[in-house]
Amino acid sequence: MSTPMSERLVLRDVSVRYGDVVAVDGASAAAETGQVTAVTGHSGAGKTSLLWAIGGLLDDGQSSGSITLGDKAIGDERSSREFGAVLIPQGSALAEVLTARDNITVPLVAAGMRGAEATALADRTLAAVGLDEHGGHLAEELSGGQRQRVAVARGLALSSLRLETGSLVLLADEPTSELDHDTRERVVALLQDVARRGGTVLLATHDPEVADVAAARWHLDDGRLDPALP
Repeated sequence: MSTPMSERLVLRDVSVRYGDVVAVDGASAAAETGQVTAVTGHSGAGKTSLLWAIGGLLDDGQSSGSITLGDKAIGDERSSREFGAVLIPQGSALAEVLTARDNITVPLVAAGMRGAEATALADRTLAAVGLDEHGGHLAEELSGGQRQRVAVARGLALSSLRLETGSLVLLADEPTSELDHDTRERVVALLQDVARRGGTVLLATHDPEVADVAAARWHLDDGRLDPALP
């Protein structure tokens, strides 16, 4: 069933510039609630910059254009967070001195969840990514692939909280790049489940197998987005 137009994430003429460097050049496209949209393109094509623009994570003046979720304008940090933007960053961005569990629990508590509930949700999402025995390990003790899975679990936990209270735009930036085939399939299935539960999921990936699983695709070529809205 097609998602109502009012629930779409719509980009109109979105550009991202870092000084004289144009990372995203006039991107216009739409993503449907309830499905995964793959964001593809070579390294440096602008995938991360586009996700950061949607998440409101760029400095003032670095992005321009219109980003809307339904009838609400988003694209600055406050509005993007208010309307449910959650980022799974490339490179995990974990706090080294915290355990895997605490790297998930702390942002959940900061978002308003009670401590015991946050811990329980952290443990469930760690188990979902196959790390149920690693919750008490410090982030610095984990391998690169395990750290990436903790970041995915954190994104899933925050997504669950957002879906309970309102809209969700999950921005997953290369979340499977350091994972083996079986774990990659597990993570993609978890992202698909987030979409089925009512989230809008943008999945940036270099992996054609991962991209092929998505219901739709945006392809970036040196900052230009295809397909573009008319």
